[in-house]
Amino acid sequence: MSNTADPDSVPSNVPSLPALSAQLGVEIRAIERLITGSGGAHSNVYACHTEAGELILRLAQGKQGYYTHYFEERVNWSNWADQHWAISQAVKAGVPAPELVATDRASGAVLMKRMPGVPIDSRYDEVWRGCPYDERDFGILLQRMHSIRPTGWGPIDDYGSGLFETWADFLSEAALSAIKLCRMRGSLPPALCDALMSRWEPRLRNIGCAEPSLLHMESLGFANIMYEPAARSITGLLDYEDCLGGDPLFEIVWMRYYFEHESRQQTYFDFGRFQSGYGDADFDIVRARLYEPLTFLDKLRWIECDGDRARQYWGRLDSLVALWK
Repeated sequence: MSNTADPDSVPSNVPSLPALSAQLGVEIRAIERLITGSGGAHSNVYACHTEAGELILRLAQGKQGYYTHYFEERVNWSNWADQHWAISQAVKAGVPAPELVATDRASGAVLMKRMPGVPIDSRYDEVWRGCPYDERDFGILLQRMHSIRPTGWGPIDDYGSGLFETWADFLSEAALSAIKLCRMRGSLPPALCDALMSRWEPRLRNIGCAEPSLLHMESLGFANIMYEPAARSITGLLDYEDCLGGDPLFEIVWMRYYFEHESRQQTYFDFGRFQSGYGDADFDIVRARLYEPLTFLDKLRWIECDGDRARQYWGRLDSLVALWK
């Protein structure tokens, strides 16, 4: 998460230092709020000064998990706090992840080691000339993530267990929930909702995937990445709360949404260099097109219902639906 130190902005509802120290089993001598820039909306983040040096405290704000909002009734929230399994597996795989020091599930507090490097404040920073880090490095790290095997599919909890028995089950339920919500809030024309239900959603049920990969789903853009500017090297991959168990192509489709989004401000990303680090990717165009509507529907859950952006997404969805007759 992009951040800058602000020692005067610690909210009054944050536990006292003695209480935090007791909860986490680490003596915290001082605390200062880190104001998030890009990313980090689901957490309040603080720098903590301890006898062992500076650590990072994250206090959960709201419910964790990128796709859990589609099926909250499935989630046992007591198993959803720090993504201990995903972080530990990432570290073992050679991914620079923020190792956990202590967790208090009752308060949603997680204490972790601070990653080296500096945060990327915005993908639209005018001083950049292309991607601020080496895309090949990112490809290497994402391939390592995708080599990790969680248990189950869809959103995974702190123990690596997914909410669904198959990938198709997750895709279908996510699609049905997204269409229902968009219909209710009027962010998708009824005829387009009907077309997606009849032509698109049934095809998701036939998508097979042999075994789940650990999808990061949070460091697809420039937020949640720490880097060393002079070398353009990635020093930290942050935020594992939204990991999925699924098909690596799903994550790459989301990457293309973020990096190829139609915007005058879009920062260039070299996918060829990314692939030189990632290696051979199974970019099946048929499957990729079936994943693409979820990128638009997820945004239509909350953007202005009848704005230019929504109408642009309607056009993209219409074009995709026309392929499935």
